[in-house]
Amino acid sequence: MTREHRLGSRAFLVAVFAAIAMVVGVSFLAFSLRPPPAAPSYNIVFSNVMLLDGNATFAVQNVSGGPYISSGFGIVLIVNDFSAPSAPLGPNGSSTRITIGPNHYQIGWTDTNGDSAVDVGDRFFVSGDGGPLPALSYYEFDLRWEMEWTAKATWSTS
Repeated sequence: MTREHRLGSRAFLVAVFAAIAMVVGVSFLAFSLRPPPAAPSYNIVFSNVMLLDGNATFAVQNVSGGPYISSGFGIVLIVNDFSAPSAPLGPNGSSTRITIGPNHYQIGWTDTNGDSAVDVGDRFFVSGDGGPLPALSYYEFDLRWEMEWTAKATWSTS
């Protein structure tokens, strides 16, 4: 093997390691410049989601701060990373119809103590429009308080 051939091999290896180092450095820089994710809200905490007859139901497990009057809330449903625009939380016992693509959903809540505020024990439901939720889907329910914080419930159907 000639000396020139060995020098060419060394230069190639140096170039490969330099390229790898540059990719790692740029990736680290790009990752460090990302803004931190929003802190999760603990103002309202939901219980685990239960699926009953193919529809989701969950309760408010904990509330800190407040009171949080229902008229200050917006609701957002996200299904398989597709969402509908925010809609106001309807009054006690009502349901709000949400459309995402070809599917329609009903979202409602029950104000257990009738004070028009979201409190511990209040129940939420998300159902298909006249039937169960579509199968093989990932769901996220966001309850947004005056665009200040969001409480979330997530589940999937099989």
